[in-house]
Amino acid sequence: MADEDLPDSLEPAIHVPPRDEPPAPPTPKGDLRVVSIIALVTGVIVIAWYLFLVTASAIAHLENVAWIQIGMWVLALVSFVCGILSLNARMARELAAAGFIAGVAAGLLSISIGFFSGLELLS
Repeated sequence: MADEDLPDSLEPAIHVPPRDEPPAPPTPKGDLRVVSIIALVTGVIVIAWYLFLVTASAIAHLENVAWIQIGMWVLALVSFVCGILSLNARMARELAAAGFIAGVAAGLLSISIGFFSGLELLS
């Protein structure tokens, strides 16, 4: 076969049929409403506790404050993890966004307020 029979590489490929495209990969369902609700509810509980902790001056009169604080750390961790998982939601995105915001707020409050108040309460 001579070089003259080959197509010119600079000419557009008019006679080449288009390739069949491979099927798109399956997308997961992404229904994380339960995770978003857990993040939202636990986040609201943690935020309400820290608002109470900051505004209440009679916190020393509560019994089992150390156990409540440890429980709030656990709830903040659950809320934060569920909030991060909510980022993968493909359905109910408004609820997932609310769960993410509540989870991050609970995590940040737990680090900023809860760490120092928890050290004070546990010592």
